[in-house]
Amino acid sequence: MKKIFTFCKPYLLMHKWRLLLHIFICLVASVGGLVSPYIIGDFIDQLMQAEDISFIYRYFVLFASISLGALLMEYVGGRLYIRLQTRLGYALNISIIRRLHRAPLRFTNRQDTAYLNQRINNDSNTLIGFCINIIQSILVNIVIISVASALMTFFHPPLAGVLLGLSAVYFIFYTLYKKVLYNANLEFKEAQAGFFSKLHEQLFNVRFIKLHSLFNHFISRLDHSFNRLLGSALRQQRATYIFGGMDKLVMMVAQMTLLIFGGMEIIAGRLTIGRFVIMSSYFGMMLGAIRYFFNLGKTIQNNKVSYDRLQELAQIVQEPNGTLLPETVENIEMQEVSFAYNGNDVIKNMNLSFKRGQIYVIAGANGAGKSTLADILLGLQTGEYNGQVRYNGILMEELDMYTMRNSLMAISEQEPILLTDSLAYNLNLDDENRVSNQQTVLKNLIDILGLEDFLQTLPEGYDSDSCLFLRPINPCKTQEQPNFFDYWAGGTATSYKLNKPPPRPSAEMKGNQKTKHSPFHGLYIYWY
Repeated sequence: MKKIFTFCKPYLLMHKWRLLLHIFICLVASVGGLVSPYIIGDFIDQLMQAEDISFIYRYFVLFASISLGALLMEYVGGRLYIRLQTRLGYALNISIIRRLHRAPLRFTNRQDTAYLNQRINNDSNTLIGFCINIIQSILVNIVIISVASALMTFFHPPLAGVLLGLSAVYFIFYTLYKKVLYNANLEFKEAQAGFFSKLHEQLFNVRFIKLHSLFNHFISRLDHSFNRLLGSALRQQRATYIFGGMDKLVMMVAQMTLLIFGGMEIIAGRLTIGRFVIMSSYFGMMLGAIRYFFNLGKTIQNNKVSYDRLQELAQIVQEPNGTLLPETVENIEMQEVSFAYNGNDVIKNMNLSFKRGQIYVIAGANGAGKSTLADILLGLQTGEYNGQVRYNGILMEELDMYTMRNSLMAISEQEPILLTDSLAYNLNLDDENRVSNQQTVLKNLIDILGLEDFLQTLPEGYDSDSCLFLRPINPCKTQEQPNFFDYWAGGTATSYKLNKPPPRPSAEMKGNQKTKHSPFHGLYIYWY
């Protein structure tokens, strides 16, 4: 439990005053709950001896005030809890996502993102909810046990001894069984995340399923994942039932003990009915508090699974990123650069240089390493290759490539990603305020990209949703304009060729070799 709190501590401290207020409200509400049984028991004793009904009104007002106050406290406490749990769960979720943003591509490329997102979101909210609940619940239940045990000892000392004996039995059982609970919950959570991943792929891959008529195959994959989920759910239910059965056994023995000793004391005249009601209520509250601490072990095991899975992601080594930031890029050099996927060379001992103001064409068949070369030059594979890449003579590892990619570089992809948002948002992704503050800048972008006519077809212009234009368009290729790639590659480009001998891609650069190639199999590098 200490490890979980250490992990969540930075997020809990983000709203520490709200957290303290929530705890205070819960403690006040618990005190109200402790007072109510005493008022009811005392009312019964007064009722047994009363000669008029005047005292009933006093008890009615007192009990109603306490009950209404408790309801108000519960409402305010509940609102605070939702705010805390939602905000802090989101903060933890975002911190893990930020780390994955900066994780090496070799890690994120291997992940099932639907599974990973569901896992991160569930585990983050589970851990934060656990920490908030456990802080207030431990304090509240300590208060209940202290007050109830003191009164129980005062009313009947032997009962307190019986409870301690039952507590010891329960503790021993939990110690022997906690590993079984942990494993059952880990298996269930993994199976649950895997099922949602398979459920996600049913709609995510609709075109692929239709294209190859794989309807039954994909449903079969979902069935297999569901059966795994069902099996793990049943095993978790069995483990939880065995643990819960022991809990019910303790409660049953405790209630029988109360009935026997309480009944004997009433018959002997040493205990009034009102005191018995008070004693019974506090006895139940004390058992409930003890039961909470016993079940706390089960709760900890459930949340330890979430902690271990988040910790695994939090410990992923981040890709290196330096601090130096040049004002401009004059030249880029690659020296003896090699890169491999799973032990297979894609680029080997490559030496290239690029100078500002020049156009370069890297040609090669699919899989020859063009995209990998672009990733290396952009710093997306920092720390994953052998050799050196230098900007203005400075090693890439020393440069702040995050800022450079945002302000000094750009890449035009063959299949650009459009976010589900407006056209304006997609064009101004790095500066959302520019949309409203600088409409002229947005208009210039539309002019440069040749989207004026296309923009007229959209129902809401700049604010039209991207789902309306998620279709192939080539705004640069019109009757009046040459092909965009032909224009860039025209006449003055230095061309390098990447060969791909079978069976695996092995990239070799042949410097200054003019190569006739299809523009759709080329990487064009240029800056000014």
